[in-house]
Amino acid sequence: MADGDDDYLSDKFLLTSVEPRKPKTYSEKRKEALQKSHLKNQQNRIKGRRQLELESREEGLSKSLFERVEDDKASGRVSEHKGLSMMMKMGFKPGQALGPSADTDEGSPSSSTPPPSSTLTRTTPPQHIIGSSQETLSAEPEDQERHLLNPLPLNEWSGKKGIGLGKRAPSPTGFERLAKVAKAAEDRTRSLSGTGRAQTCATLDERMGKEFNVLWLDPTNPESFPAGFLDVLVETSAPAQLGDSSMEERLRVQMQFDALEPLDDGDDFPNKADSKNTPLAPETIDEAAQFLRLNPVERLSRVLYYLRTEYHYCFWCGTEYKSSDELEEDCPGPDEDMHE
Repeated sequence: MADGDDDYLSDKFLLTSVEPRKPKTYSEKRKEALQKSHLKNQQNRIKGRRQLELESREEGLSKSLFERVEDDKASGRVSEHKGLSMMMKMGFKPGQALGPSADTDEGSPSSSTPPPSSTLTRTTPPQHIIGSSQETLSAEPEDQERHLLNPLPLNEWSGKKGIGLGKRAPSPTGFERLAKVAKAAEDRTRSLSGTGRAQTCATLDERMGKEFNVLWLDPTNPESFPAGFLDVLVETSAPAQLGDSSMEERLRVQMQFDALEPLDDGDDFPNKADSKNTPLAPETIDEAAQFLRLNPVERLSRVLYYLRTEYHYCFWCGTEYKSSDELEEDCPGPDEDMHE
């Protein structure tokens, strides 16, 4: 081989043999174009007012007041910080508390003179200092305790109590609230049931020829009381019931009895003489007073038992059976839950 011929195995041919670049797909070209466009938009984008405020706020919070003052001095800007200048005049230095330090007080000649007391005493009579602008103040003893530089700690928890000793009672839980609502609904249902049972009992008794029955009485319905019965009940039962009670208890019970009295027109005034001549026996009046003292549930159960035993009538079924055997056979039971 001649010297002038090129060797095909030399580096000249090997270095130039680079693999051809792969052709890019449309998705790759599109992705690169989007990235370039996004970078260009970020560089040319004008920041909004909100973004500028946020950056300025973060920059201000990252620097302390003293650093900002130093930056203003270094840049030659004139900035007025009234709060800082006032603190500097009071002897404040970064990293220290306001006021003279303990070491400065001990070494300074003015430390021998204690500060004036908060309690001022006049050394001259008031008539001699009228028009004077200065007052002579008595000095405090030298062993006065120094003022605290650090604030007192806030002890939020003291044992199981919160802030303050007068902790209010804990709020009711969800279960307690539900139980309270359920009890109120049950009492309302019992009250409505009591009104219906009194009317049913009165209808059945009148059909049998009875003129009055204690079980007819309904505290929520003044019309269920015979004429003059409330006056006799108040005059006879209330004093016996409240013989050893306090005056407040007597007034409370008296108001309860008065609330049962029906409102009369202005023309008709109750005749006390006629009310005292009621045909009811004293035993009936005492029995009525005892019946009215019961709670609604007990009054309802007593009336329902009376209807089942006397007339074979089930209030929850709304049916009057012919005999006790038929009542026991067809009625699910004496309770309301058994009829669901």
